[in-house]
Amino acid sequence: MKELSWEELNEYGKQATAAARKSAFDAGTFYCYAEGDKVIRVYPDGRKTEVIYDGNGNQKEIKLDDPEK
Repeated sequence: MKELSWEELNEYGKQATAAARKSAFDAGTFYCYAEGDKVIRVYPDGRKTEVIYDGNGNQKEIKLDDPEK
């Protein structure tokens, strides 16, 4: 098997990420990514939220921006 360069690995990673995002949106659901120590959800309508957990482990989403603006 051929050894891949870092450039090739990066390109395949970008392609896989784009395909996963498209697949999520086509299914009508969000995708997530990490931004520093934060988990960000992006919805098909363009909304972005930060996912946090309170002291009891309950999940909450904080709105980050307004896709209408």
